[in-house]
Parts: sequence; structure tokens; C-alpha cells
Amino acid sequence: MSDKKVIGGVSIMGFISPNSIHDTYPVIDPLYGIDGLRNVATIDEMITIPDERRRAGMLVGIDGGDRFFKLKDVVWNGTISDWDEIQILLVGNKHPDITFIDKEKPTGLTDGNNSTFKLSHIPITNSEHLYLNGILQEKGNDLDYVLDGKNIIFLEPPFDGMRVICSYRI
Repeated sequence: MSDKKVIGGVSIMGFISPNSIHDTYPVIDPLYGIDGLRNVATIDEMITIPDERRRAGMLVGIDGGDRFFKLKDVVWNGTISDWDEIQILLVGNKHPDITFIDKEKPTGLTDGNNSTFKLSHIPITNSEHLYLNGILQEKGNDLDYVLDGKNIIFLEPPFDGMRVICSYRI
């Protein structure tokens, strides 16, 4: 057994896969191994992971694990839109530096003509839950709205008097 203090290892018990140091692709997959998360250096490397190595729900670390992405369960088009960035929250005695904004009423007129509403802060990526008259809206260019910084842009302007509410993290 090696001296873990010298080489920086940890004791483990069980099978770890893949066993090849040449396998740089991240995997959480019964075919290539379970919990074999690998980091890649760049978003471009992540985007170019071949389809045969992709599995919906797989997790990929970028920049040495500073950022994490989850592969969507969609028809992939080979762009960043195939992935959702996810936030990893610390547990125990460590407190993440995240603030929750609940039920904010974005500024903007609901008059049937205005499509743009403004939040007080820029949300953490994919943390927002936007409601129009109590109905959760879906983000995307061909769905209900897009988010550009603090700006919510509805694809169809909300009708006169509709309520817009957004909860998110910053």
C-alpha cells in the first residue's frame, strides 16, 4: 500500500472505471462505468464529446471543477444548448454565497404591447422560476421567454393586467 500523504491519494474500496488514464471523457454510465466523472479543460472540449460517449444526465466539470454542466435529455445539436450549467452547493459548516430572491415583481408594463421586464439582479444561470398569472414559463428562443442579464423578454407580450413574478438566486 502506498503512503497516501506522499502521493495525495485516498483509500477506496471497490471497482472504479474507466481504468484507462487515456479516457478523458466524463462518464456516469453503465456501459463505461458509474461515477467516473472527468473534468475537461474547456467548454469546447465538453461540447465535442462524441455522441457515443454522451448520456443524458451526465455531469461534466470544467476549469478543474470550478463549473459543472449536465447533459440535457434532448436531441443534441452539438452546441452549449445541449447542456445546463448546474450549481454545486456546499454542505456542513460551509455556507454558499448565494442569496434567494423570492416572488419579485419585475419592472415593466403588462399592457399587451410590452415584452421586456427587468429584474433587480442578474440571476445565477438557470436558477430563475418565472410565472405569468401563476403559470410557470419555459425559457428558450422558441418557448415562452429569454433572459438577457436582468432583462426578461417574453416572446409574446403579456396581456393587459397579467401578473409577472420571478424567484431566482444571485
